[in-house]
Amino acid sequence: MLSILYEDDALLFINKPAGVVVQPSLKEDEPYLLEEVQSHAPTAFLMQRLDRGTSGVMFFSKMSAINAKLTRQFETKEIRKRYLALVRGKLPERQTIDAPLARIGAIKFAVRDDGKRSVTVVTPLRATPRGSLVALVLRTGRTHQIRVHMAAIGHPLIGDWLYGGHDAARPMLHSAELVMTHPLTRQRLCVAAAPPDDFAGCAVEHGIVSRGEDRTSVFECG
Repeated sequence: MLSILYEDDALLFINKPAGVVVQPSLKEDEPYLLEEVQSHAPTAFLMQRLDRGTSGVMFFSKMSAINAKLTRQFETKEIRKRYLALVRGKLPERQTIDAPLARIGAIKFAVRDDGKRSVTVVTPLRATPRGSLVALVLRTGRTHQIRVHMAAIGHPLIGDWLYGGHDAARPMLHSAELVMTHPLTRQRLCVAAAPPDDFAGCAVEHGIVSRGEDRTSVFECG
């Protein structure tokens, strides 16, 4: 069942669970999120994507007439997305990663001089020798951008089998918040979702947060 965060006549925001693909995959008969969304809202249009292993906020348009306006907001950076990630090692200082990305395989990307410019702003929220909780804001939107950038600075996502290691069931990346201008009302719209239990549990397991701490304050959601 869909976890709906916000819905009106024009937009649908859902809390995507980890492990679900957004579009049809190569696996025959594998359920995908867009199909479920269109069962709920037949006119829904896909406006963004999240990797299979990523959880959290994503949105769909319900009106074809607003799609160009939404695309324009992406192009002008008016839509802002904030992610949370659990990464390996102690990362105590805020930094901006400005490193071009290029495809180096069927599903893999890397920092390369001939790649497309990619910018990620990293803000540490908790930093311990066993791992860190960081907030990330994308200035560009490249495939695997957060995963490649964090690996490139020596702090791969916990659980990132492609760029780090198999130390968790999935890459610990969560789409925590999305801010945009509503295409019809022109009012600011901010939709947030707290990380799921596996993310919070991994943070406790690595000693990044203490068991029993309030999630809203720790993860800065809501």
